Amino acid sequence: MIDIITVVFREELPILKLQAESIDLYCQDINLGSIYVIVNDDTLDIDTALWGSFADRVRIIPRTAWPVQYAENGWLTQQLLKLLGAANSTNTWTMILDAKTIIVQPVDLDRIFDSQDRLTWGYLPIFPVFEPAKKIVSELFDIDLKNVAGPAGVPFFFHNSTVRSMIKDVELRTQQPFSEWFQQQGMVTEFILYSGYLEYRDTTLDVMYTHRAETYKVCNVCHTETEIFNLKFIEMMHPDTLTVSVHRKAWTALTDIQRKAYKDYLILHGIGQAKDLQ
Repeated sequence: MIDIITVVFREELPILKLQAESIDLYCQDINLGSIYVIVNDDTLDIDTALWGSFADRVRIIPRTAWPVQYAENGWLTQQLLKLLGAANSTNTWTMILDAKTIIVQPVDLDRIFDSQDRLTWGYLPIFPVFEPAKKIVSELFDIDLKNVAGPAGVPFFFHNSTVRSMIKDVELRTQQPFSEWFQQQGMVTEFILYSGYLEYRDTTLDVMYTHRAETYKVCNVCHTETEIFNLKFIEMMHPDTLTVSVHRKAWTALTDIQRKAYKDYLILHGIGQAKDLQ
């Protein structure tokens, strides 16, 4: 059984509605347990009916459920909450999403896990922009980390008991509460930290990740990629694309024609509420 975690704050509520619709449409065959919607905001009312047939599995969790001080960089707190949420899960795996992540075809776990229960995303070299995170994690675990577990961003699958072990290990090494240490680092990133722990524990990522080429693709448009949106949109059209997203800052920079193209793309994939995107 697999859980889903998504972290959301107020400005993301309109796009969260689309994600909820996509989960109801495309996660019917994954033995879905709970959907944890972690609110990275002071207060936010969220209607669980947005998730349709999964409404009774949605758990709205405020940031105050953990002793987390909100960082000025909300992105940092968002990463932390993903890890804390996975550690809280009693199921084996958690699929991590951003609020803007929208699923555009049925999730087939046989394409994500191989016969040995290894993830088929493989792993990727760490981009230069994340060199500070690589350095922090390498020093923490006394390793030379070179790769991050695929797909390097969302949708990312955490092995929940591994996350719990990692948190305990980090606290032992740093002699600090995990939440406090994590946010002090500034840019460690949740997925690079997790990858580093796997490398340290298993001496390789191969124990949990297969070298097999990924069978799904993801397409995320970040706030620095608006100038290449047309190329990214072509990527979205690939038949193996599982999820798409457009950062809210990128969305405001797109032309009306580009926004309409994205909305039409989502509607074509069954996400009817996309018509209301502003």
